[in-house]
Amino acid sequence: MRCLIGYEATPQGLDALGVGIDLARATGAELDIVVVLRRHNAFSHEYPPSGRIDDILVSQAFGWLREAMAIVPDDVDARGVVLSDTNTAEGLIRAADSRGGDIIVVGGASASPLKRHTLGSVATDLLLAAPVPVALAPRGYRRGPLHRINAAVGTRPGTVPLVRASLAVAAQAGLPLRLVALPGHAHGRATAAAALEHAEGALAEAQSQVPEASTNTTVDVAPTDDINAAVEAITVADGDVFFVGSSRVEHSRHLFSRAIAMRLLKNLDCPIVVVPTEYAGLRHIDPGGSPEVTP
Repeated sequence: MRCLIGYEATPQGLDALGVGIDLARATGAELDIVVVLRRHNAFSHEYPPSGRIDDILVSQAFGWLREAMAIVPDDVDARGVVLSDTNTAEGLIRAADSRGGDIIVVGGASASPLKRHTLGSVATDLLLAAPVPVALAPRGYRRGPLHRINAAVGTRPGTVPLVRASLAVAAQAGLPLRLVALPGHAHGRATAAAALEHAEGALAEAQSQVPEASTNTTVDVAPTDDINAAVEAITVADGDVFFVGSSRVEHSRHLFSRAIAMRLLKNLDCPIVVVPTEYAGLRHIDPGGSPEVTP
């Protein structure tokens, strides 16, 4: 598993780095700490450039990477990358594609309330275009061991990739998985019973697709048939990570968060991972090594 962090020398960048480190320590994932420099020309390769790009910005970017790498614990395999793109989100997507990234981690908007989620422009662009899961770090995230993987499961089609991804991460990390069954709408009426049946069916199908991903799994049913009240009733603890699904937009596998996901972003103070509806699954997870900066 390779975790790609969209980094900048800001509090939001440190939030993303913290979430990436905790995911890596839990799962053994490798980290790619990526700084994207905005460009206004045809240059599209990794640095160092041919000399047309401002050397001061390049030097500054590598300085940021050295500072970030100094934060990474010795038991996490990490490397730094500087690249350029006309759009930060597109640069991160390109990096994930070329480097085999399984998940992209970013921080929120600078105006996010402490321990809450407010989508910035980069996160918004990623949710519209990323073909891999996007992890959103809450403002002021404090690092610590992960204790549980959670997934919010509604009744719409496309929940199996969500459950499969959360199941695979939980199994790799050796953590329990909690599915939260949220009510959907059947013939105009929301039912908790239908939510439970759908969640259990999605879990069974996901387990059949990744039988090696074995972990302790529970299914919690929302205490109400009202979707808004059900979302507000969800509780999380320190060390929780919450997976949510996305809706398809113009192209298959691309992200656009559902209304439920947006409600969860407003209510939860833990890292949230948004999974594409037709996401194929995590790549093979290799054992980690030692940190280094790639010039």
